[in-house]
Amino acid sequence: MPSRSSFLMGEATQAWEYFQETGYPNSKNENWRFSNPEAWLQKDAPRVQKNGQNSLQEFSSLIQPDTTPVFIFNESVVIPDELPEGVKIVGLYSEIQENPTGETIGGVADFHISPFIAENMALFQDCTVINISEGCKIENPIHIIHLIQAENTQRIFPRLFLNVGAGSEITIWETELGNDGHPHFINSVTESIIHENAHLKWTTLQQRNKETGQISSFNAALEKNATVCYSSFEFGGGFIRKDINIYLHSIGSECELNSLFVPTGKQHVDISTVVHHESPHCNSRQLVKGILGDKSSGVFRGLANVYKKAEKTDAQQSNKNLILSPKARMNSIPQLEIYEDDVKCTHGSTTGQIDEDSLFYLQSRGINRKDAAKLMVRGFANEMVEKAGHPQLKEKIQSALAEKLEEVFNHVYIQRPVPTAHY
Repeated sequence: MPSRSSFLMGEATQAWEYFQETGYPNSKNENWRFSNPEAWLQKDAPRVQKNGQNSLQEFSSLIQPDTTPVFIFNESVVIPDELPEGVKIVGLYSEIQENPTGETIGGVADFHISPFIAENMALFQDCTVINISEGCKIENPIHIIHLIQAENTQRIFPRLFLNVGAGSEITIWETELGNDGHPHFINSVTESIIHENAHLKWTTLQQRNKETGQISSFNAALEKNATVCYSSFEFGGGFIRKDINIYLHSIGSECELNSLFVPTGKQHVDISTVVHHESPHCNSRQLVKGILGDKSSGVFRGLANVYKKAEKTDAQQSNKNLILSPKARMNSIPQLEIYEDDVKCTHGSTTGQIDEDSLFYLQSRGINRKDAAKLMVRGFANEMVEKAGHPQLKEKIQSALAEKLEEVFNHVYIQRPVPTAHY
């Protein structure tokens, strides 16, 4: 049941009623056919309790130089004493009614599109709100450090709202951590409004513990000539579902979506994207790559939805996957839904093993077979790391990726193909 005393209580009640009607999805639902969350929901676990006072000094080892750190502990935000000019950050909860953005929480992430968004809307206790004033060019990134930590299994519902004023430019780094080893259930919702001629670059590095099930959604609405570049690197978690919903409301808006996921063991990662091309002359680019080892599994379900009268749409979608183990599984469902003729839309998907000819070439140069395979996998992943742009962030992602690939290759034996007999 909703626990807020007054803050958005009406919306919480409506969302809870909708959630009660729909319930959790399962594999009978087409959008969840290859990802059944049932075992990860921790239905009997308690809601996480609000923590006491924390300071950024307690988490100094996580702070990156030349960034503005914003620390979220479970659901509660710790705001730095000094913020760049034009940036305002608050934690909204039941005792606070004023939203400094002037926008409606839940206006982008409509709870009717997902029972998990509805559950979050009903149950979140705090909402971190970031407002960027009009015309602000924020030089250093805002680094959101989200740590999940509790003494036992918990159900956690983080919520974040970002408003990017007209003509502004902002870079967000998000680091998702979980280091307590407990099997938490996390239902996280982020929504953003990007106003006219504003630009947002958002990069998420996810390293939850492998006992955690996380359902998260990133929802963004773009106005005239606004742009968003959203990249995610999914390395942790036991069960990860990332929903990305982009609404290109006005002419000239553009989005770029990038994701790299590297599961091993029995990890499962599901990347689901929907880009709504609602207006003419809007562009979208989607590139999702998976590297799967051991008994892991992955899903990509991408949709570019081109509305009627959204002429001159340019939508591209690509999914590429490397399977490093005969027990790993990948399901890829790229989709186009087009209701206008004058458009340019493409989509494609490839899933396979490491190319034998390329391996042979590297071996002929004196590199052993396993090291040659590692070089090729790093090359496959490096295209995604380059999307991060900022050298400091790229270095951090490269380090996390190298650690993850070592884990993958500890369970990988690159066997030579069995020769085919000819008679």
